[in-house]
Amino acid sequence: MASFLGTHRHTIDSKGRLSIPSKFRKATGEVFVVTRGLDGCLFLYPKDEWGRLEEKLRSLEWTEDDPRYFTREIAAFASEVTVDGHGRVVIPQELRDLVEIEIEVLVIGAFERIELWDPDNYRVYREGYAHSLEQASARLYGKTPSAEVDRKSGTKRKAKPARKTTAKRKAPARGVKAKRTKGKKGR
Repeated sequence: MASFLGTHRHTIDSKGRLSIPSKFRKATGEVFVVTRGLDGCLFLYPKDEWGRLEEKLRSLEWTEDDPRYFTREIAAFASEVTVDGHGRVVIPQELRDLVEIEIEVLVIGAFERIELWDPDNYRVYREGYAHSLEQASARLYGKTPSAEVDRKSGTKRKAKPARKTTAKRKAPARGVKAKRTKGKKGR
């Protein structure tokens, strides 16, 4: 079982080839499956981990809407890719377009999978997340954090009770670029 950790900044060449970090390649074989991920990224699974995910997806009740839609989307965008002699895989153009990956890519280890992000989209995702790391931890473990660290200043402040959010972040429509802001806010 592979365990991918850390963040690496890479580039995709004009042929769509992405170099897989060597420590990630050493943890697995030469064949991966790349597919649509969640939150605006791509998921890259080693073949054995993909097999585990596929088994879970096959066990979902296909007569219900959500499982049927989810499995259809994951399978429809899935593509098997093989590591070449230089440690690269080809990321299909359709998938790169879907998550706005052009040249720069964040290659993020997420335990059993690798996530591929456009750096600007990852920054927007992190800044726009509804909860701090402490709040997310408290929500996961059913606890209330004693103090919260302000994400910008780094200072501690009294924790607010974790609140449930029902609003979902809406991804830009297919083919529509998300508005990216650079520099100071309010510009």
